[in-house]
Amino acid sequence: MYSTKKHIVYVISFFFCILVSATAFGETLQVVTEEYPPYNYTEDGKVVGFCTDVVKEILKRAKLDDHSIKSLPWAESYQKAQTEPNVLIYSMGRNVEREPLFKWVDVIARTEVYLYKLKSRPEVKIKAFDDVKKYKVGAVKDDFRAQWLGKQGIKKQLTLVANDKENMKNLFARKIDIFPIGEYVAYNIAHQEGRAFSGLEKAMYVKDMSADLYMAFSKETPDVTVEKCKSALFEIKNDGTYEKIKSKYAIFSLPIFKIRSY
Repeated sequence: MYSTKKHIVYVISFFFCILVSATAFGETLQVVTEEYPPYNYTEDGKVVGFCTDVVKEILKRAKLDDHSIKSLPWAESYQKAQTEPNVLIYSMGRNVEREPLFKWVDVIARTEVYLYKLKSRPEVKIKAFDDVKKYKVGAVKDDFRAQWLGKQGIKKQLTLVANDKENMKNLFARKIDIFPIGEYVAYNIAHQEGRAFSGLEKAMYVKDMSADLYMAFSKETPDVTVEKCKSALFEIKNDGTYEKIKSKYAIFSLPIFKIRSY
């Protein structure tokens, strides 16, 4: 009798462990990002872009096939990745404040950030960074760039929006004077919005807002998932796959980006 009861306890414990395991590792992975072309953006209802392709290849090699990818306003993606388990977020700048909030994988791209203004507005002059405080500045809520500007004491001058498309619209509508954005991104968004990229002008290169872009997981994601992705990213960077993916995006080799003013 005692042996039978003991056996039943072992069986229940065994199935309980399986259930816990399934809950931890079998949940659909939520993959979230924002509109930041050419790195990640929506086209024909699907999330595409250079970083998206890199992330998809990593998940494929890590055998994390059960996932969904959504492009949301950055503040929403950022919040979700801090409050829910099994969430992967990309492409994200890394700083001291963010360090303890996520489980980081590694760098998947880089963005060089400039303060852009309208070429038709010669009165907007920035010779030193302190000059920025004279103008209305656009930024994306909870974005790495907005957080950095806030630390520089630029808060009252900030107009926070959901994405950089709104910043671009506000710039051309003269609701803001300048805004920080990656050079490739500025080019893509200008064309998406039917604006001439030649109508924009780099007012200043900002080294401290230029950043490596990472993929990272929410804190409650199992470590094994994170490690699988680290290994997969290492693989694709070393077997030529990463560069092969990048070569699909002609923008990275456009001559207008070869000479930088810094």
